[in-house]
Amino acid sequence: MHWLAIAALLADPQMQVIRVPVRLVTVPTLVFASDGKCVAGLEARDFQVFDEGRPRPFILDTEYLPPSVAVVVQVSAQVGKYLPFVAKAGSAVEDLLVGETGEAALITYDDFVTVQKEFDGGETRAAFRKISEGGKRARMIDAALAGVDLLRKQPATRSRVLLLIGQAMDRGSQGNLESLREQAERENVAIFAMALPQFNKTFVEDTFALEGPSQPSDRGGFKASTDLSRLAPALTHAAAAEAKADPFTVLTRATGGTQLHFRTQRALEDAVGIVGTELRSVYTLSFAPDSTQKGYHNIRVEVNIPGATPYARPGYRLE
Repeated sequence: MHWLAIAALLADPQMQVIRVPVRLVTVPTLVFASDGKCVAGLEARDFQVFDEGRPRPFILDTEYLPPSVAVVVQVSAQVGKYLPFVAKAGSAVEDLLVGETGEAALITYDDFVTVQKEFDGGETRAAFRKISEGGKRARMIDAALAGVDLLRKQPATRSRVLLLIGQAMDRGSQGNLESLREQAERENVAIFAMALPQFNKTFVEDTFALEGPSQPSDRGGFKASTDLSRLAPALTHAAAAEAKADPFTVLTRATGGTQLHFRTQRALEDAVGIVGTELRSVYTLSFAPDSTQKGYHNIRVEVNIPGATPYARPGYRLE
């Protein structure tokens, strides 16, 4: 059912009081069975959506929503040795993530934030091939804010995805993490991250301490070689205190995304494939919020399937 149908379901057609379009909140939701596999074939009656603890009427869109993906890539000197991998990843983004019906934009960041490709311009593979090493700073937050701005202009009939590729840190941005998080929450943007190592002793020790492909790092995220079913225990596990988390962890947890680690070409392509699988496995729940209650709203999704566990964004922001 098309998402616009929610307006007809939630409003009396004889009433003349509605003067502005209905602002919808979308809640992409993965549902895992007890064995960690994604549960398919669920219907609207299998879900409940709670906004600040109160049940809300919603629409379950059974059609795959083609994604608009803003890819934000760090190109500063700290990650120079990995950029040849990223430059070759354009085909994986097109084939495994965007698909035939989606679209991609590309933004790079170092001392500057540069929009290399907008959604309606050029070929993704060609844009990625031009990626090269730049300056010393890493203005991740400013670049991500530029990505959210591009996504904000895309139709609501598409899923909005921001994909961060780089180190889980920021150096030199004018914007701040809280503003980025708030804007992503407000614009229904799901943030995914593919994290590169930061070259300090603590990070290297944490990374090499991983015992298996599904084992989380202390800094958040998982090895990119893991398959989707292995993500289930972590995605549904209680999150650590965000005050001590790195920026990628804060953003992915807040928006219902996933953080993966990579250090090789194969691991990067695996990570792109995992995100593509997640996007094709989600149930998209949409509802009209109570416009009188501004600010942050907590969301809870429940499923009426024994042993199943949902994973969705924890909230949204209404202004």
